[in-house]
Amino acid sequence: MLMVVRNLKILCIGLLLSLNYTQAVETALPQIAEPPTLYTGFGQLLDDDKTLVLEELMDLDEGIQRIALYHNGDRLHRLIPKQVHQMVENKLMGRLISNDRFDVIQCIECRSTKVVMAADELKISQAAEDNQQLRALSKKVRADAFMFWSASVHENKFTINLRLVDGKNNELLWLKEYSKKTTSEAEADDFDKVQYELIVGAWGVKGERKSIAGGENASLDGVTVFGIRRRESTELNEDIEYTLGFEYFTNYSTEDQFNLSGYNLEGRIIADIPALDDYIDSNVYLGIGQAFFNDANSLIFRFGFEFPFFKDGFMDFGVVYMQEADVKWKKDSALENIGTFGGASYDLTLGVRF
Repeated sequence: MLMVVRNLKILCIGLLLSLNYTQAVETALPQIAEPPTLYTGFGQLLDDDKTLVLEELMDLDEGIQRIALYHNGDRLHRLIPKQVHQMVENKLMGRLISNDRFDVIQCIECRSTKVVMAADELKISQAAEDNQQLRALSKKVRADAFMFWSASVHENKFTINLRLVDGKNNELLWLKEYSKKTTSEAEADDFDKVQYELIVGAWGVKGERKSIAGGENASLDGVTVFGIRRRESTELNEDIEYTLGFEYFTNYSTEDQFNLSGYNLEGRIIADIPALDDYIDSNVYLGIGQAFFNDANSLIFRFGFEFPFFKDGFMDFGVVYMQEADVKWKKDSALENIGTFGGASYDLTLGVRF
């Protein structure tokens, strides 16, 4: 019995000590912002026109053509999430590629971390721990130079350090540090980018009324659309955008036989197509909405491509499908009062953002 009591006392003391140690460690660790804040801060820094000005690199030796990005920060004690590091590296790669001066290569070895157990100790190392290993890595991946980079944040000050090193002789070719301090208000403004769009367009959706006296049926070959949309994107994924729109549609042809008037509430996803950027700037869109017209309603599905023009204009070319519905038309002695409206056809839109 005494042994059990003694063991319980030891267990309680150990538990209290572990709780105190945990609180001390949590207090000592720096408080790192949530990933969206980090995305925004580093995104603002890398999107700044003064960051990584390519003219500064134009004077380098012409032999420096192939560059490999190498993250040389602390990979063991990550204070910044890996996803943010990936975003930073992607933006750096895009900046370097954009001027056609350098070929930026994907270096898997540059991202790898080696874990080795030696003499009862766990040793963690990177692909290149010294100059000799760096030269060997340069030959292996066929890189003329390495762009070493690291990222840090302290009290809303975001910093990126860049260092270009020759792969053959380890000579330092270029060195630069960029930093930007952002406020919570600026982060909130930049995290959600909102624009509005005014649109006018045409749907080729058809309407029909059957003849009573055995004559020709009446048909409606399309409608005109006016609307406004709210368009939103985030720093988390700049290639994906979302819209919520209100559209009014009516017909301006065969008005004596068709009195169509209705509105559509639609949500839409718009995605960039990077593979086509070298040929034509375009996005693909997919939308779903609910239309209400002439005491009827129907689901609407839309799919197509968006092409920008000028600074704030765009054109949509696609297809629209409206579930066919029975519609009550205006009275006509030669035509039935109940007809149909719906089907699949073209979707054409012109719009401007503000």
